[in-house]
Amino acid sequence: MITAPTTGRAVHAEWIKIRSLRSTWLTALLAVAAAVGFAILAYRSNAHQWPTWSASQRAAYDPVRAGYAGPVELAVLALGTLGVLSASGEYGTGLIRATFTATPRRAHVVAAKAIVVGGFTLVLGEATAFTIFEVGQHLISSTGAQVSLSHPHVARAVAGVGLYLAACALIGLGLGFVIRRTAGALAALFGVLLVADLLLGSISDTAAKVALPTVFARIAGILPPSPHQARIEPSVPAAFAILAGYVVLSVGAAFLAVRQRDA
Repeated sequence: MITAPTTGRAVHAEWIKIRSLRSTWLTALLAVAAAVGFAILAYRSNAHQWPTWSASQRAAYDPVRAGYAGPVELAVLALGTLGVLSASGEYGTGLIRATFTATPRRAHVVAAKAIVVGGFTLVLGEATAFTIFEVGQHLISSTGAQVSLSHPHVARAVAGVGLYLAACALIGLGLGFVIRRTAGALAALFGVLLVADLLLGSISDTAAKVALPTVFARIAGILPPSPHQARIEPSVPAAFAILAGYVVLSVGAAFLAVRQRDA
């Protein structure tokens, strides 16, 4: 059982670590700047092309998902990498031995890192998601396609994108603990985030529904799925459940790994 005082001290220690690393802030800045910058380009392109679109193209345009589809993938990779490094970095430098000496109950270390990494990336992810939304809706205001947060499903989609970013960071954290080596953990992370979509899609439409890119597409969308999308994308509740499953499996594997192996 993890007691509050012990966990509190471990969380404080992990927060000092993550905030004192220059790489943390550089990664965070890269994630936000890349996502927002490319989203601006995407929305400007949409506004420019709008007069040339047919009625059917305009009807199929999702003003929320349009700003997240490509740009957020950059933030996903950056924050996922931050999660990996939060665990694998200590194994690479040997600092993990000192961490486990200071906190002998290793489950506390995993829990503390998950709380700090999850909390930090959740705040960062939500800030990124809402910034992209507000800027993007302003850029497409001339088209009449813009929506507000009070529009049906919009707040859920925007907040869901921020949650997705934090979840990917936790998945990276879990892989960092399990694999321990940064290069291997990053390869596994990129495989889960990018390659698995192609592999699962080649198996069946049902299998494709559990791939993270399709989960993200459903979370970030506000329009009803087209017949094709409905075949390969889960429902919104299922998408959140699948995302939670990835986090539970990854962090759960991390707990098992630190208990069963030496540092």
